[in-house]
Amino acid sequence: MENHKGFLFRKDGKLYFKTKFTRDAMELDIPFEEIFEDYENKGIEIDVHSRKTGQPIFNSKDWTMLPEEMPDDDYEYCSEKGYEKFLDMKFGLFMHWGQYSVLGLTESWTANGQNCPRYWWETYYTLYQSFNPTDFNADEWAEMAMRAGMQFFILTTKHHDGFCMFDTKTKTKALRRIGHLHNVAVNPVTDCYINYSIMDTTYKVDIIEAVTRAFRKHGLGIGYYFSHIDWNDPNFRWDPANRSYDPDYTPEKNPEDWKAFIERERQQLKEICGNYGPLDMIFFDGTWYGLAWNEMKKIAKELRKLQPDCMFSDRGLGPMADFTSPERWIPADKDDKRVKQKRSHPLAWQVCDVIATHWSHVPDEKYKDKDELLDMLISITAKGGTLALNVPPMGNGKFPQQSIDILEYIGRWLKVNGEAIYATRAIKGDFKQGDNIYFTRSKDNKFVYAIHVGWPHDKVELANLQAKAKSEVKMLGIDEALPWQNVGGKLVITIPPALNKKIPCEHAYSFKVERA
Repeated sequence: MENHKGFLFRKDGKLYFKTKFTRDAMELDIPFEEIFEDYENKGIEIDVHSRKTGQPIFNSKDWTMLPEEMPDDDYEYCSEKGYEKFLDMKFGLFMHWGQYSVLGLTESWTANGQNCPRYWWETYYTLYQSFNPTDFNADEWAEMAMRAGMQFFILTTKHHDGFCMFDTKTKTKALRRIGHLHNVAVNPVTDCYINYSIMDTTYKVDIIEAVTRAFRKHGLGIGYYFSHIDWNDPNFRWDPANRSYDPDYTPEKNPEDWKAFIERERQQLKEICGNYGPLDMIFFDGTWYGLAWNEMKKIAKELRKLQPDCMFSDRGLGPMADFTSPERWIPADKDDKRVKQKRSHPLAWQVCDVIATHWSHVPDEKYKDKDELLDMLISITAKGGTLALNVPPMGNGKFPQQSIDILEYIGRWLKVNGEAIYATRAIKGDFKQGDNIYFTRSKDNKFVYAIHVGWPHDKVELANLQAKAKSEVKMLGIDEALPWQNVGGKLVITIPPALNKKIPCEHAYSFKVERA
């Protein structure tokens, strides 16, 4: 019998169990006898826990709908300096790492109260006590990113489970496992009031501070992920995924508790924005739309004063955002309406996708093809976006060798072709020609880069492009200039046979053209 949650009731003298077999399935009333009939004359194990049921407060409103299309008049977006730096940094290292990494679990989601059995919380929410990543080395992380040709990182400061990877001074009600009793594997577990952070682990090292220091030393960009959602904090119990979910909880009935969850986030974000120096981006996740929008606006204004050059993502911030974050999908082109919104402030976009299948490290992971990932970076750059590629560390702080191999492959390509990627912008007109040629341009619009996927054996014809008279056309990684002609509105580049013995990289090859 699988684990199911529902409502027990009596009808016509018989017990019934109201439940759904999947979250999106129709609700059914199942006689209790029917539930157990397959187990008659068999040994069984039953776990029964009382659980709050009922509709959450946000069911009465669309809490995901943007409440306003424009920010307040006194709100300031990221500076032009920060905006341009964000667009210059095309390729970054995204990392989901936390207490879930101890068991190789998908990040936080196994603790979602709508999906998991209640008894699981006593294991999951005490995993921080076993989180001791003694092989973690922030300098090795930064050096790996450098070899991969990456320009920034984004690391989870707090995911949906509420566990903080930084030295927060905020506190919350949490769980603590206090040892074995009569050979019981998990219990006893007791309540405690702690920071619920990396400083409550055996390791006791501020991970965010260590990684920030190491990447900054190498001149790399600094980015943090932060979830507005918190499934551990009992003051966040309006969410059915929270382990203390209460459908009767409202700001009107519980004003002090309601203020407490908002204040805790405010303090944590002020710590993040105030304790680690200048930041380049904050990748927010989740939202309070329709529930505490005015409070979120106040927090965003406070953060902007602390970090004027930092780009904020739109999850939870709506019209106050500087960039949006397509997740596991790539805009069709630079004019895709899903990312190019009508607004007074230009909205940058950053694709977040995974090197494998999951956001956090899981055993026996299935990785994407290295050329598929390289194509992703080229396509996104040609369309004017940036890529945050998620590469999760294992629980011990090391990265799987397969992910390192893929990153180093991309890094070798970027060492040759980085000029066609870094600090470039989308060209006017078509970003792509045919199936295998992508275009980028230099910020000053002086040069166009044509990235040809596959080795061009004889010649390359580039439509709607003319080279400047007497200029040189080169393939990046090759010193010799290539023969070229402007013919009938297109540029024809000849590939001498001798070049076949000087192939500078793998998979894709970049031509640098000075515009006419």
